[in-house]
Amino acid sequence: MIIFAHQAPVSAAVTWSASSPNDSYNRPDLDPRYDVIDVDAAIFDNDTAKIWFFLNLKNVPSVNIFNDSRDSWGGIQLDYNFDESPDYSLRLLGVTLKTDRTTVSGDAYRYSDKTFLDECDVEVYTNIAESKTWIGFVVEKSCISLPSTFGMRGYADYIANDSTSFDYGPDDFYRVNLPGTSGGSTSSGSSTSSGKTYELPTNVANASTLSRNFTEAPGNLTKLSESLLPSVVTVLCGGGSGTGWSAEVALSKTLQDDGFKSYVITNHHVIEDCIRSRAVSLLLSDKSTVAGTIVAWNESSDVASIATKTSIVSMQWIGSAPKQGWWVGVIGSPLGKPGILTTGIISSVNANSGTFTMTAPINPGNSGGPVFDSTGRVLGLATSKNLISSNQIAEGFGNAQGVTLLCSSVISCVVEGDPWGATSKFISGPSTSELEALAKAEAEAKSKAEAEAKAKAAAEAKLALEAKLREEKGKLCLNFNGDLKVQVFSAETAKSLYPKSNGIFDSLLQRAPTELDCNYINLDSFDSELLNQQKLLNVFQIAVSDAVANAKVQAKKKSTITCVKGKLTKKVTAVNPKCPAGYKKK
Repeated sequence: MIIFAHQAPVSAAVTWSASSPNDSYNRPDLDPRYDVIDVDAAIFDNDTAKIWFFLNLKNVPSVNIFNDSRDSWGGIQLDYNFDESPDYSLRLLGVTLKTDRTTVSGDAYRYSDKTFLDECDVEVYTNIAESKTWIGFVVEKSCISLPSTFGMRGYADYIANDSTSFDYGPDDFYRVNLPGTSGGSTSSGSSTSSGKTYELPTNVANASTLSRNFTEAPGNLTKLSESLLPSVVTVLCGGGSGTGWSAEVALSKTLQDDGFKSYVITNHHVIEDCIRSRAVSLLLSDKSTVAGTIVAWNESSDVASIATKTSIVSMQWIGSAPKQGWWVGVIGSPLGKPGILTTGIISSVNANSGTFTMTAPINPGNSGGPVFDSTGRVLGLATSKNLISSNQIAEGFGNAQGVTLLCSSVISCVVEGDPWGATSKFISGPSTSELEALAKAEAEAKSKAEAEAKAKAAAEAKLALEAKLREEKGKLCLNFNGDLKVQVFSAETAKSLYPKSNGIFDSLLQRAPTELDCNYINLDSFDSELLNQQKLLNVFQIAVSDAVANAKVQAKKKSTITCVKGKLTKKVTAVNPKCPAGYKKK
């Protein structure tokens, strides 16, 4: 915890202040110590770079109201883009308050990237000694990129992340305007038809692209739009908004010394209500909001410039003069909707006045936005629409302030004196017809590749099927050879068992089927070959079975032999007759 020695400005004069409505609803489970009533904001004359916020509670806070080991916290939530969600917050968590206006350190938190802004000194104090019910938060406006118009509300939470016992005050964000904006007090300063607050930046060497045919739409409008969107911003001033774009320039030393990094161009009428305060807000393409400082303005040319300390991708704006019939695109925030793209053609060009007309649709909120050619180069600023009568607008008849009007008014054109009189240095890509031919060739190549891939897949599937079939046929082949071997073995065994029938079995064995060659299987003929061999095997099996049956019968038949011994003879009858001892078979 850091203790600040100086005191809050109890004797300073208020130069601006704002108070929100009271909280109108409390949760049934709300701890009364964390009941928020409303929130106040003020700027004091002793330090106008800072802003004070006061979280007003129903009861006098304790010194440990936000340091109770329950992650209780309270503070001020700020909404910059008016979407009813906080973009920044000033808060106190885990720190014990002092009772006598002595400040302690809080913190600033940015929700877009979930970052604590360590560089921001947030001073928090109260006056418990005098039974005050407020808690004050003090911070540099620039440190939290505070815009000229924003929403604020107070917040207190008894136990963080438990979804109970918390309170807002008021219920919704309360919109306030800093001095110099519509609805707010004004500070010192003047609002003349033209002026500047810094040394102007200078243009840089032309690096624009020459299209083969500016009348043709970009070959890839989607890609071109995506590349330009990060350069286009919504300019918020008072209760209104317009559009701006980051220009490619060399910032002056004074701008660089003050930390500025980008230079945004817009119409004068977009920021005229903020010239006194010199402060606007810029809503970037990533939905984040940053502070902008008005640098220069010219009412007669209706151009103005804004510097910001945030780096924004710049757009090229110097090259050949536009002509009637050129394709153009517009990106802006019509009706407050950022990033809207419309297209058309240039309908007329007035080189003397530095203006042109176009058919690309524009609406309130487009003012100041870039009107660009098919290469992405800015030709001018979308400014207004023509009227048919006092209450009827001419559609498709928009006016644009050419980039030539920027010179001397908001940019010092020392490198290229005439932004419409420079020679483009680079040739763009192929024309539309060439792109179409290229797309056709790519489509044909893709189709061919797909056909080849399909054929390859079919061939691989065929090979896989053949392999599977060979495996299945191989098993059938081996089974057949096994059955054949069993039958051959049966015949050979019967031959040895029944000698009287050897001749029959020898004949059968000579006519037995041959084994199949299972190492080489012709899928086209295997089934037929196997079927034939199985038929032969069946016949062989029946023949062997019959031969065995006959052999058994023959083996049981008695026969008679004649045996002799000298002059003696004897007949012997038996299944297997043998001569007695001393006799020989005759």
